[in-house]
Amino acid sequence: MKQEQKRRERIVVVILFLVSLAFYLFWYLFDGIIMTEDAPSYIQMQSDREPGYCLYLWLLRGIFGAEVGLHVAVIGQCVIAAVAACAITRVLAQMFSLNWFGSAGILIIQYGITLLNRFVAQRRCSYFNSIETEGLAYSLWVFYFLCILGVWFRRDKKSLAGAIAWSVILISIRKQMLITLVILFLVVLVSYCRKESIKKAVVSGLLTCVIVLAGTRLVDCGYNWMVRGEFAPHTGDSSFILGTELYLADKEMASYIQDADNRALFLEIMQRADEKEYNIAYAGKGWQAIEDHYSNAYDRIKFDIVMVVIRDQQEARGVAESDREADYNRIAGSMMRNLLMPSVPELIRLFACNVIHGLITTVLKVHRLLNWIALFLYLFYGITAFYLVMLARRYGGGLTKAVEFALIVLLAIVVNVCFTSLTIYCQMRYMLYNTGLFYQAWWIMLFQMYQYWNSRKG
Repeated sequence: MKQEQKRRERIVVVILFLVSLAFYLFWYLFDGIIMTEDAPSYIQMQSDREPGYCLYLWLLRGIFGAEVGLHVAVIGQCVIAAVAACAITRVLAQMFSLNWFGSAGILIIQYGITLLNRFVAQRRCSYFNSIETEGLAYSLWVFYFLCILGVWFRRDKKSLAGAIAWSVILISIRKQMLITLVILFLVVLVSYCRKESIKKAVVSGLLTCVIVLAGTRLVDCGYNWMVRGEFAPHTGDSSFILGTELYLADKEMASYIQDADNRALFLEIMQRADEKEYNIAYAGKGWQAIEDHYSNAYDRIKFDIVMVVIRDQQEARGVAESDREADYNRIAGSMMRNLLMPSVPELIRLFACNVIHGLITTVLKVHRLLNWIALFLYLFYGITAFYLVMLARRYGGGLTKAVEFALIVLLAIVVNVCFTSLTIYCQMRYMLYNTGLFYQAWWIMLFQMYQYWNSRKG
């Protein structure tokens, strides 16, 4: 009997995988490969890019050649996306005892993110057939999150090891994925506090963080040693924050720049930004106007002005081509540190705008009407969780497990939105990691509520 049940489960998994694979490959066959603006920098393995996605493309390019390698990379992303869809459907179905209808809801929500990108979002294409980090990171995030659930509910050592490994891989793909470190620390801390002392829980959490950071740094430096012969991390992290500081700055802040040459560069950057109206002074009133202006100006400041001005100065100074990346990073890092403290008041203001935008974008598209609907979605999400807790206290049962899952998802949303808001604007592709999880957690709570009342009627 058990063997027959296992055989049926294997058949279901195979069918689920094949259906998912067909779904994701369809968009590749229909739309082809989408070359994004960031694609050349990953293909060319620029030193300011994290190593993970560069290595993925490099490996396939080395095996299959430049052109075919890109097709294999996209097909690989679709295969991994299918595995992720299969994994999250099966794991959540088993964890919360979902029937075929409940499981179908999980799967449809997982597909829905791709449909949202293809038909609603501005990009009008699937991330999984795009040459972009999200093509891999979205799927790997699912594997990471399933391990997080294992740590939370079972304190499972294999799940902890998996979460650490996926965290290292994700951070090596995108610096935004440092959020995995924060989430992992908090989950380890709380889950271990249940049966261990607070001191032991804190030590376990910190040790986990050290292992992840050490692993990430080893991958980063090892990659640069292999590619450039230098055991050093990638460059460009300073300019990541500098772009935001320059958006908030004005010419009077030149007095904070200690180096005379950097001060001249700053004034030239500010003049060009002012001519193009890329400063916050030209943003409209209200958080949405500021966010829209900031999102349009950020990349233009960084790529069209800062890079051009610094490169021109390097040519005037006769800096060798091989030394320009390190010199650029030195200048950007120095300016970033000088401008950080005087930028704090405006950074707080921009941070608040970013957080509002990020929370809305995680569950819906920013729009004057949809903004209010997003607020009600969060309220109803919370009300549903509260109602399940009240049912569990009154009648007993395992309903609070779904609530815990929902709260972990909410934690992931808050950490992602806040971390991203500190450094850059919360565009949709940065927020979509938790979109499916939000609706899947809500679906499970509603489904369990329905099952509970249906069983009591029976």
